[in-house]
Amino acid sequence: MQRSIAMQPRMKRRLAVLLLLIATAPPVRADQDNVRCLRSIGLNTPLRLQLGLSSESDAGGYVLYQGGSGRIPLKLLKVTELRRVYGGRPSEFETQWVEMPPSGSGGRYVYVNQGAIIDDFRYIRRDGRVFSFVDDPDAYADDRCTWAAP
Repeated sequence: MQRSIAMQPRMKRRLAVLLLLIATAPPVRADQDNVRCLRSIGLNTPLRLQLGLSSESDAGGYVLYQGGSGRIPLKLLKVTELRRVYGGRPSEFETQWVEMPPSGSGGRYVYVNQGAIIDDFRYIRRDGRVFSFVDDPDAYADDRCTWAAP
C-alpha cells in the first residue's frame, strides 16, 4: 500500500506532461516535436523563441532562439498542478524546464498553462533576470516557428 502512495507524485507528473503534450500538440506525426512559438514582452528589441517538447520522451525538449546558434536542450525539472478544474476542463499546471547547454547549466523556463492556453511564460537567467513571453501562434508554420525580420 505504501509503495503505491509513494508513486503517486511521479504518476501525476507523467500524466500532467502527457496532458500538456496532447493539449498543445499541433497536428504532427508521432515522431516529431510539439512546437510552440513565443515572443518576449517588455523589451525594446523582442526575443523570439521556439519551444519544442519531444513527443517520444516526457522529460526532453529544446528552445531555439531567433538568430541563435542552435537548439538548447531542456530537461524537465518539475510539473505542479496549481488548480484542479472540474466539468471537463483541463487542470492548471506550472511546468519548469532547465537548460542543459554543453557549457554547463543554464537558466530555467517556467510556464503556467491550462490545456493549450499558456497564461504565463518566463525565462529566468542564472543571474536572476526574468524575461516574460507570450504565445505567438502567427509565427507557427510547417511544424516550426518562422519569424519575419526583426
